[in-house]
Amino acid sequence: MDYFSIITRSRVNSRRKYAGAVSVLIGVALLWSWGLGALPLFDWDEINFAEIAREMTVRGDFLQPTINFLPFYEKPPFFAWLQVGAYQLFGVGAFGARFPNIACGVLTLGLLGWYGRRRGVGGWWAAFYAGSLLPTLYFRSGIIDPWFNLFILLALLPVFRGGRLSPATVLACGLSLGLAVLTKGPVAGLVVALVYAITLRRRGVSRILPYLGVGLLALLPGVAWLWSLSARDGGAFLQEFTAYQWRLLLQEDAGHGGFPGYHVVVLLLGCFPASVFAVPALFRWRVYGGDVDRGLRILFWVVLILFSLVNTKIVHYSSLCYYPLTWFAARWTVTHRAELTFPRRLLLLLRSLWGVYLLALVALAVAAWTMSMWLPKVGDAELASRLRLPVAWPWYTIVPALVVVAIFILDRRPDLSVRRRAGFHLVGMFVLCLLGLPIVLPRIQAYTQGAALEFYGDLRDESVYLTTARYKSYTPLFYGRVSAATAGRPVHAMLTGPIDRDVYFSSPLRLTDRALADAPGAEILYRRGGFTFFRRRADP
Repeated sequence: MDYFSIITRSRVNSRRKYAGAVSVLIGVALLWSWGLGALPLFDWDEINFAEIAREMTVRGDFLQPTINFLPFYEKPPFFAWLQVGAYQLFGVGAFGARFPNIACGVLTLGLLGWYGRRRGVGGWWAAFYAGSLLPTLYFRSGIIDPWFNLFILLALLPVFRGGRLSPATVLACGLSLGLAVLTKGPVAGLVVALVYAITLRRRGVSRILPYLGVGLLALLPGVAWLWSLSARDGGAFLQEFTAYQWRLLLQEDAGHGGFPGYHVVVLLLGCFPASVFAVPALFRWRVYGGDVDRGLRILFWVVLILFSLVNTKIVHYSSLCYYPLTWFAARWTVTHRAELTFPRRLLLLLRSLWGVYLLALVALAVAAWTMSMWLPKVGDAELASRLRLPVAWPWYTIVPALVVVAIFILDRRPDLSVRRRAGFHLVGMFVLCLLGLPIVLPRIQAYTQGAALEFYGDLRDESVYLTTARYKSYTPLFYGRVSAATAGRPVHAMLTGPIDRDVYFSSPLRLTDRALADAPGAEILYRRGGFTFFRRRADP
């Protein structure tokens, strides 16, 4: 065979592999899109971010994030910009709010697959990410973290290779880190600075200068945004934004506390099954001690320790650890591809965690099917009110549990290689997430916020005031489509002050009397789904 034929065949094979990878990514994106528009957004985070983007669209002001058409100091605007673009394509709704993360998922899996092939793990890094519980669910959500995490990874990967950074790499890393800051705030700079400091602790000053350049470039997007706002409001937004970010690190945010080992449990269960496959490589730093291994191990421990020390405990905070966990899972899987036996301790842990999911799914289905028997014995009136909602649980709601049962049945062979067992469990979790989201989550959501969604949705675009009493929610704003004309009034003003139009609001059922005391003259419309719904009539 002549040289020309060899080159031609090589190019054809490369194009086929590229086309195959693109086809897989498109297929995954289509599967992720299934059922997203029918599942309402979850309160708080999903509705919060979706409402910021909706108000940007209504106001035509894309610099100033607002909630209830008032300045919102907690998050920068980049993710809202992506949602605004999605709204232009798909309309304002659940699918438009979640579509940016589907796009992020395609980019992330493409990056992990490409990088993994160049580092000897093939597509396993992408496979573990797409086939683990929370990583794949996050790409079907409307939260900030998938983009935030991707930008941080792009700012770190060149550092893990070692050696000097070229000017182009410094520019790319700096802009990536800058976009991370513009997505979620300065915590991105803190995480990356800690990883850089540990990674570069033995390098001379001349080798560190490019990384200082990365830091300076990372300031540009955020500084440009804040400078533009400060030119309009005299620095008021900058002051409040900085104060909130500092307070978030030092104080426990309302409703978001937790015990010190909170994130360890979240990662073990939430990043399953990658968390199990990652254990042997994550802790064997002498065997798995390459540049990328070392860098991602540092990232894992920095994120885990940092957010275990932070008083505010939120599931999303440790999501940056998903990259190291899935990487080490891929590394161990590829390294042990020739072994015919799976370590017994890991197999026990793997099956035990599957057992936890199976028990949860079966218990949920049985509880729903036998609700008429035990519901009268529920002593909590608010919980009983939620569970009395007419939520149908047909026979196919047990399908996600049957998927787990099938995994137990098909995984009885103890002699499966690590690679085959990994592929089997990753496909199983991917299918479980694919079916569980449209089958189980809408029914759970109906109990938690269904009545409120219905109440405020019926008042959509009405010329009334919408709010809540005695609890925090973004549901009235997004699903009631609050306009600038009816927004911006403090809650106490709507409940006690003079009003020129009716006020509709809700409270938790257990706080009905307090809500009535907060709003003299208000009338109870009805009680349903754990809420009490009120109306306060406009002044004559």
